[in-house]
Amino acid sequence: MEKMTVYEYRALIDENRNADGEQILRNKKSAARGRAFESLLMRGCNYYRQKEVAIINKVNEPYIVTKKTGNKFSGRFTGRAEPDFKGVLYGGRAIAFEAKSTQKSRIQRNAVTDTQMEWLREQKDFGAVTFVAVNIQDKFYSVPFDVWDGMKNIYGKKFLMPEDIAGYEVKYDGAVRFLEYEDGTRVEGV
Repeated sequence: MEKMTVYEYRALIDENRNADGEQILRNKKSAARGRAFESLLMRGCNYYRQKEVAIINKVNEPYIVTKKTGNKFSGRFTGRAEPDFKGVLYGGRAIAFEAKSTQKSRIQRNAVTDTQMEWLREQKDFGAVTFVAVNIQDKFYSVPFDVWDGMKNIYGKKFLMPEDIAGYEVKYDGAVRFLEYEDGTRVEGV
C-alpha cells in the first residue's frame, strides 16, 4: 500500500481546497488498488501470450497533452473510454474486458460506466468474448458480460458479492489467469 507523509497530505489538501481530505485519500487508495489489479491482469496477459492462447493488451485512455512542465504534464481526454483490455484469442476471435476492483464486500454494477457497458455490448454483438474481470477483496473473478449486464434480473440486485459469483472465480498464481475458472473450465468462447 502506498504511504503518504503528513507534508504530502497537506499539499494534497491545499491542492484540492474544495474537496474533503478523507475522500481524496480514499480515491488515491482506490486508484492504487485498481492499478495493482491491472498489473496482475497484465501478468495474466503475458502468461497467455507465452502459452500462445491469446494476445491481449491494456488499452490506454485517449488523451492529448495540453501543457508540459518538466516531468509533469496536463492533458484532457479526447474520446470515449474503451474496455480496459482488448486483444485476440488464438484462432482469431476478439476479446475485450473491463477490470474492476474493490476492497469492500461487494462490487456495484455501476462500477462499469454506461460508456464502458456500451463498448462491451458492441464488442459482444460483433462476436467478441466479453466479461468483467473483478477483484473483490482477495479473490478474482471473470464475470460474463451477459451476467454483469443482466445482474438485476439474475440476482435481483445491482451489486455482486463473492457468494453470488463463486462459480466465476478464476485461478491466481501470482498472475490473474482470467480465462481459467477455479473448477478447471474456461471462460466461454475460449
